[in-house]
Amino acid sequence: MDEERVREIAAAAGLDKLTDKQLTEFAAAIASGRALAEMLPKDLHWSEESALVFRLPMPARSAR
Repeated sequence: MDEERVREIAAAAGLDKLTDKQLTEFAAAIASGRALAEMLPKDLHWSEESALVFRLPMPARSAR
């Protein structure tokens, strides 16, 4: 991936102040993520896919 495309992706994610070294690491992370995604099975039924779980933190109790 060329440097200009990496800068566009970073800017779209709000990362417009990355150094050249950080941009190189960002590009490596993008490539790694794509490689891992390519290894995932493509023939899973929707019911076989893992569920994403998101939990909100418990609110802090106020001292009375």
